[in-house]
Amino acid sequence: MFESDTVVFLIIGAGLGFLLGFLFKNSKSRIRAVISFAAVYAVCEGIANIHTNFLVEFILLFVGTAALGAIAGVILNIPVYKFLSKLG
Repeated sequence: MFESDTVVFLIIGAGLGFLLGFLFKNSKSRIRAVISFAAVYAVCEGIANIHTNFLVEFILLFVGTAALGAIAGVILNIPVYKFLSKLG
């Protein structure tokens, strides 16, 4: 994966997920976001395995990769948000 261009979408998704995590006010809503992004990834993976159209599979690859990055970004946001809330 890191040898292809899809790592860019993983990093974009992680950055957006990290920033999106600051909009949530508690850990429960962050966990819901992680579950939602995991569901988006699962749907993309399931539809991409049907092999209907190469363009659809190509788009689903990028959306699924961004969803994986968003999962990582929100998970990384949880300890950072807790640390920053203790400071201020």
